[in-house]
Amino acid sequence: MKYELKPLDQRLYDQFNEGNPMATVLQSYQWSEIKSGWGSLHLGIFLDDQLSGTVLILKRNLPLGRSMLYIPKGPIMEYNKETIKPFVRELKRIAKAEKAVFVKMDPPLLRRKFYLEKPDTAILNEAIANSLVDAGFEQGPLTLNLHDTIQPRFQAVVDLTDFSLASLTKKGRQGVKTAQKRGVTVARFGVEKIDVFSELMEKTAKRQGISLRGKAYFKRLLETYPESFLMLGTINLGARQLEVQKALNETTEALATLAEHQTKKRTKLLETQMSLEKEAARLVEEIAEHGSEERFISGTLSIPYGQTSELLYAGMDETFKHYMPAYLTWFQSMQEASKDYHYCNLGGIDGHLNDGLIGFKKNFHPEIHEYSGEFDLPTTNRLVYGIIKKAYEKRTQK
Repeated sequence: MKYELKPLDQRLYDQFNEGNPMATVLQSYQWSEIKSGWGSLHLGIFLDDQLSGTVLILKRNLPLGRSMLYIPKGPIMEYNKETIKPFVRELKRIAKAEKAVFVKMDPPLLRRKFYLEKPDTAILNEAIANSLVDAGFEQGPLTLNLHDTIQPRFQAVVDLTDFSLASLTKKGRQGVKTAQKRGVTVARFGVEKIDVFSELMEKTAKRQGISLRGKAYFKRLLETYPESFLMLGTINLGARQLEVQKALNETTEALATLAEHQTKKRTKLLETQMSLEKEAARLVEEIAEHGSEERFISGTLSIPYGQTSELLYAGMDETFKHYMPAYLTWFQSMQEASKDYHYCNLGGIDGHLNDGLIGFKKNFHPEIHEYSGEFDLPTTNRLVYGIIKKAYEKRTQK
């Protein structure tokens, strides 16, 4: 069996990955353009001169003229005992040419998949993980903590087959309907609305007290991936005020003409009247502070690749949280992706399944995908490998 890793042009690379269930944006040809500060190798995996896989290898320079190689969520290939050993052999050859001390790989190997309401303890692909270890890789700890690995080991993925409002949980459906009822609308945009999205992300970062990517990065994503898109939610306070006032007038009129014996209907109308009066008063305050024009209050950024649309970033103006815009914006992002793709990846979550990220994402009834984690392949003597790897890990943690 002839097995080779050779440079591959983008046309053939993308052609192989198109519609491939293993392929993610992290193994796309263009991801190297996003990873500034890294070198890259775009390789085809050839079995008896036939293209049978692809791999994007990123290269980070280290001190003393050395480097490390990183394969994010790849390679895209068939994993079995017959392919793993020659793959490792070729990987060592490339590492030697690149003066790499080790290769870090985060393969797309599912260890478990389950729904939150029905945890499944069945372990998947254990034999493949063991084969990687037998071939020379060291498997990292199966940590539950979100930030212990470069890519999250746990991710929330929504199946877009026959996706609709009914696919959501009860709370999720209520959130979407509430946003619609209160006047939120959502539309698709591209890079022309980068300023709007960046502002929403800045507000989100400030609210959460964290550091997030900036405008230049989001712009690069949208320009690099032609299929990427923004979904932005808006509210028009002036228009909503008119709607509420009209509904309030109609409710008041209905109450005035109601017969005395219609007590149940009166009670319901009085509840509606009270709710509308409360919203009308709030709208007066909001318009006085923010104006009556249309405002962008929520947004998502998605990048489709392979069979999956990756919902990478989401932001919201907390001032308008009571309009529930995030529910509708995320839902519409998935509906948009369902036109051409099979899955929507909502991103990483903590493996303890009890953090704020899963608290919101579970409303879309995702399947939880647990991956087999990181694998390191030493490609130099153990002493040098141990010293440089430890220094790299300290630098990464810092």
